[in-house]
Amino acid sequence: MAERLFRAIGREDMITDAWFRTNTDRVRNAEACEGPIAAFIAARTLAENMAIFERAEVTAAPVYDIDQFMADPHVIGREILIDLPDEQTGRLPMHNIIPRLSDTPGRLRHPAPALGEHTAEILGSLGLGPADIDGLAREDIIHLGGDRP
Repeated sequence: MAERLFRAIGREDMITDAWFRTNTDRVRNAEACEGPIAAFIAARTLAENMAIFERAEVTAAPVYDIDQFMADPHVIGREILIDLPDEQTGRLPMHNIIPRLSDTPGRLRHPAPALGEHTAEILGSLGLGPADIDGLAREDIIHLGGDRP
């Protein structure tokens, strides 16, 4: 893969250079190795770089921000994200079930709990009584979901 990358960026000389011959050499000399690659990438658009790397069969993928990730055709086509109803925002994009197998694709049975939704139940199972739990909530040490203080 390194050879393909070096050829793709026009630096075939790096293939036989002792500093970059093996992975260990490239890691040991990472700054010198990565410099020409970074300069090549910086001089082109994302689309140009991806086209060059695809033609050269270099394993490469963009580093996305969340908006780019959500708009990626692969993410959309594979239904990696799904929208779930949310009381506060109306809808909440969420990562879909993985893996989704053809015979047993799985499904999200319920949304994530609201902040504090299970606090009283969990603390109760640890031995705290209702008065203790209410006291912690009044002192803003814990948050209780729903209509509780």
